[in-house]
Amino acid sequence: MRVVTVGAGPCGLYASRLLSGLGHEVTVLEEHPSVGRPVQCAGLVGTPVVERFGREAVINTIDSALIRLGTRSLELHRPGVAHVLDRTRFDASFASGLDIATSSHVTGVRAAGDGTYRVDAGGTVHEADLVIGADGPRSVVRKSMGFSAEVRQYTACQERIVQDVPDEHRVLVEVCRPFFSWAIPEGGGILRVGAFGRQRDLDAFKEHAGLSGGVIERTVACVPVGKAQLVRGGAVLVGDAAAQTKPLSGGGIYYGMCAAEFLASAVEAEDLSLYPAAWQRAFGREVSFGLAARRIYERMSPHDLSRVFDVLCENKDRIEDEADFDRHSSLARLFIGNPRLFAVLGRYLFSMFS
Repeated sequence: MRVVTVGAGPCGLYASRLLSGLGHEVTVLEEHPSVGRPVQCAGLVGTPVVERFGREAVINTIDSALIRLGTRSLELHRPGVAHVLDRTRFDASFASGLDIATSSHVTGVRAAGDGTYRVDAGGTVHEADLVIGADGPRSVVRKSMGFSAEVRQYTACQERIVQDVPDEHRVLVEVCRPFFSWAIPEGGGILRVGAFGRQRDLDAFKEHAGLSGGVIERTVACVPVGKAQLVRGGAVLVGDAAAQTKPLSGGGIYYGMCAAEFLASAVEAEDLSLYPAAWQRAFGREVSFGLAARRIYERMSPHDLSRVFDVLCENKDRIEDEADFDRHSSLARLFIGNPRLFAVLGRYLFSMFS
């Protein structure tokens, strides 16, 4: 089978490598001049990513997080809870042996009428039996093939700065809606600092956190949150193109890589409907929980947000022992039945269904 993958991020490359290993003829089209650049991700992943895909791209390990809300803070400890990736190296690790056409800007995908597809890329037309849309939040494949989607896009800014920090194995997270701001140490005196919003939001966070180091690199990215149809005829979506992200943090590497495996299994079984079914079983409830929690978080008054933070602080030990980096519903399981928390959240839950 001829497969054309649009987008050479980790999810598209991994799906392509799996399908190539199954004997399919795979071509990857990447709009940028090289794989892994520009980096559009904070690059902080949970242990499952490292365990499944190797440590070669890990450049630092995180043992704790300092979470701030206003003048208050909560410090959580768990050795090896997360890892900082060299994203360029991570992406490139999946590219070996693949036919990748860089500087190939895809402008559209269309059905040919004979069960095949035409992918238009800068004057070159690629024929395919299967098209994989791994082309990010503003997916051309998703739009041109008419996939249904309910996706909200959030802008995030990040800088790499030269900055000494007291603890190179601790991340700083500042609660700031609609998401949060962050400072992630790479090691070697380099810090990744970011914020959702515009450059002025990032500058405000840096000033508040006392971060004034020289800027090495700046990036602006779009983070998709929501749900999308995964299969339409012989076209499929994976990764950010499918909004396969954690609604409360925006992280998408783990979810997207798992989705690539689900897709490969469905192709091997010659039944693409198995792909969304596997995704739903693995992450459907998790994403639905995250979307509901996000709606509450964005509506919550500052006073109620402060009360929720109080409950989290009082249950620090349980969070350290039981919370799951990649499955945020684990927090709900920890606090279900907590009368103080329900008193705060109950009316928001009621308003969502009334």
